[in-house]
Amino acid sequence: MSGRLLVAYSNSSNYVSTTAEYLEAIARYSSWDVRYVHVTHDAQLDFDLNDFDAVFNNYCARLPFDGHVSEDYIRRLKSFRGVKILAVQDEYDLTNKLRDAIRNIGFHVVLTCVPGHTIERVYPRTMFARTEFINVLTGYVPEHLAERGLTFAPLAVRPIHIGYRGRDIGGRYGRLGFLKLDIGRRMREICEARGIPHDIEWAETKRLYGEGWYEFIASCRATLGSESGSNVFDFDGSIAQAYNRLSAKRGGPVPHEEFRAYTEAVEAQYDMAQISPRVFEAAAMHTPLILFSGRYSGLIEPEEHYIELKEDFSNVDTVLARLDDIDGLERMADRVYDRLVASGEFSYRGFAASIDETLRRKARELGLTLQPSRKELSFPEFVFSRDQLADTRERPTATPRHPMYFICQQLARQNVLLTKEVTRLSDFITTEKIGNLLVFTVRRLSHSRRLRAVGRALLALLPDTVGKRVKSGLVMILNRL
Repeated sequence: MSGRLLVAYSNSSNYVSTTAEYLEAIARYSSWDVRYVHVTHDAQLDFDLNDFDAVFNNYCARLPFDGHVSEDYIRRLKSFRGVKILAVQDEYDLTNKLRDAIRNIGFHVVLTCVPGHTIERVYPRTMFARTEFINVLTGYVPEHLAERGLTFAPLAVRPIHIGYRGRDIGGRYGRLGFLKLDIGRRMREICEARGIPHDIEWAETKRLYGEGWYEFIASCRATLGSESGSNVFDFDGSIAQAYNRLSAKRGGPVPHEEFRAYTEAVEAQYDMAQISPRVFEAAAMHTPLILFSGRYSGLIEPEEHYIELKEDFSNVDTVLARLDDIDGLERMADRVYDRLVASGEFSYRGFAASIDETLRRKARELGLTLQPSRKELSFPEFVFSRDQLADTRERPTATPRHPMYFICQQLARQNVLLTKEVTRLSDFITTEKIGNLLVFTVRRLSHSRRLRAVGRALLALLPDTVGKRVKSGLVMILNRL
């Protein structure tokens, strides 16, 4: 028997396609009666949490960061009588605070990205006698990409021979973080020197989201990659403090070579290297992968599923020569597609089924009697109005809210949006498909002086989790208006 499941998330974070797909897959594939509620930025829950049998706290509602998740939600969750399940990522940030939250709230299950052999080091049984830790991946194969994978252009006609989007995060996250920049920086230099068609960037203004990202991958003959995650567990925040201090002094990111004195000893104790959701996306679109040597969660093998690039680039000539072997690339793309996509082993459908089974098992262990169908419990439909946007009370919805809702909500609460402007924005809130949601939003806001002012106000109101990634792009767009 299945019951009622509430998924708690942050509407400020689901503009990222992997987060949105993760969230939406739960309702799409779960046999439980699923609802969603936004629980960050001072949200006040206007319903009884015990109307549900289980609460799934998604990783985007990050508990270690002070003030991010609402106190009202945390207070209610502590006294919640049903199954409490937590999905976590980036567990190396403020690990002690995360561990405290798990104990204080009383989560029954934690879906962790920490590999099985490392879980005891991060979450010792002596600290978590009543909590079950289950290793999961950071993302899975979205069904819509699996369906589209066979329809993209043949490799021979794709205009970009090597494509990549990375990020310069400095030395804060150690070697694994450094490799994400290093593979792009060094490969771009080589491509420029040899005249190889490429599109390799790591600046924040060059990042791609949503459909724009998928179209980019579909235009590449091959894409670069490295293992995901970080081995720099910052239990008390002292490593981040040291990095921020040095970064402020430099006026920018602290390079890996300069910061490794703070990270190497910690990195040697952990092994968090994982396969990235980008690998699944490339496999689904039959785009071959050029990856640094690694384990990739043990799911793929070098030369069988990807072209292996040594970290010192000692075999780069051999790697680049492979780009002219279209037949060989096509065969490799087929093999990794069969392994990761066609097999169904790494689908969101399977992930949701595993959550269902875990919830039912835990409900039995707790002696819970699951409640009947949602037909007996209804919530008012959301109406896109200025008054409702300005209200901090939150009620469950059938699907995660569009990311545009959060932006408008913040503006309305600051008395920036007028009623007529809310109406104009609501016209496209459910149909907008552009990859970089926020840049598109500013373009729409720029249609009048008043809306241009709204766009500028938006820059100041964006939360740090969003602003750090896209603020420079928004500034560039606004400056051109």
